[in-house]
Amino acid sequence: MQIDFLGSAQEVGRSSILLRGSQNIMLDCGLKIHSEEAYPLAAAEEPDFVIASHAHLDHTGFLPALYKRGAPEFLCTPPTLALGKIIIEDSINIMAKRGEFPFKPSHLKKMEQNATKLSYKKRYSCNDATVIFYDAGHIPGAAIIDVEIDGKRIVYTGDFKGEATRTTYPCELPPKEPDVLIIESTYSDRDHPPRKELEKQLAENIESVLENGGNILFPAFAIGRTQELVRIIRSINKDVEVYVDGMGWRVSQELSRYSAYVKDFKKFREDLQTCIPIMHKRERRKVLRKPCIIIATAGMLQGGPALSYLLQLSPQSMAIFTGYCVEGTNGHNLLNFGFVEYDGVKLKPKAQYAYLDFSAHAGRRELFEMCEKLRPQRIFCVHGDKCQEFAEELKLEGFDAYAPVLGETVEVE
Repeated sequence: MQIDFLGSAQEVGRSSILLRGSQNIMLDCGLKIHSEEAYPLAAAEEPDFVIASHAHLDHTGFLPALYKRGAPEFLCTPPTLALGKIIIEDSINIMAKRGEFPFKPSHLKKMEQNATKLSYKKRYSCNDATVIFYDAGHIPGAAIIDVEIDGKRIVYTGDFKGEATRTTYPCELPPKEPDVLIIESTYSDRDHPPRKELEKQLAENIESVLENGGNILFPAFAIGRTQELVRIIRSINKDVEVYVDGMGWRVSQELSRYSAYVKDFKKFREDLQTCIPIMHKRERRKVLRKPCIIIATAGMLQGGPALSYLLQLSPQSMAIFTGYCVEGTNGHNLLNFGFVEYDGVKLKPKAQYAYLDFSAHAGRRELFEMCEKLRPQRIFCVHGDKCQEFAEELKLEGFDAYAPVLGETVEVE
């Protein structure tokens, strides 16, 4: 059999990997967000099955394009289907405003019609192949994908997290010794700070800003981070008004239907009910009139209401970033150069800003632990800026590791 690396090869984004054998099975089909090279090399492919690891746009955003000509069976967990639909609908609207039409809403509907929802640890037959999902811990519903095809077993991690968070469980390990492990490499060069330390630092920031009469803005990803922030903030302060603006509220409401996929689900539901959703633009005028906390999309300040809030914050206020910001985005520019761009003009916000590394990805230690525990025959390092370096380090540990380039085909014998 062969493995085609159609995206996420020595890059972060547009994840798409095709297993070619008795069945052609595509693992993820995403977009490279905020990039001119947005689409994976999957447009001409017509797989028999397509499997999504989780709902983030860089793993699902190009899926409807597969349904322009074909109708592959689509496998994912129930939350991934529900949340993927929300984020892809939003992406279609954004791309249409830019004059880009890689697919239509009808293709998204066709994708839904061909979807099969699978829970964790349930074996599913894809004709001559079988698939099992394991909890990836990255966001609710994320899955590590274990595929057996043509006598070979391939484990694809997608994005995973080894430790529990406020809303997710630790990742589950598939059985040992797969023939191939395709592993994310996003943070292969560093570890994340302990979450307890981060939450303590966050509590200090919140207390200081509120005491000084300021507001706190969390630019946040709609899926995963918004929900975790709701839980963390309420564990710190039960009384402060917390507003949720943008797509994060719709996602949170949808996730509140999937109790089996959210850690401490009852507490999540209770904390969510204490938040105030912003449903219309006119409601935003009242938000900053007194000290409060705002969780708003987008996490990188590209689109969504977060940028508008930032530019209105006082010097006593603070914007706190908790996730990855792609180079060239407003979030990256603010954290590294102190400016954002609005309508083509570079502006320096009045508010303070900070970054706390609440990453939902595995850190360096967890990546090496995954390889050590599974002991695969071969490892392919993807989804990272330092995939080659990670592969070379794994070789020094005795693994047969390799970092494929975009468009490369590898034989698995």
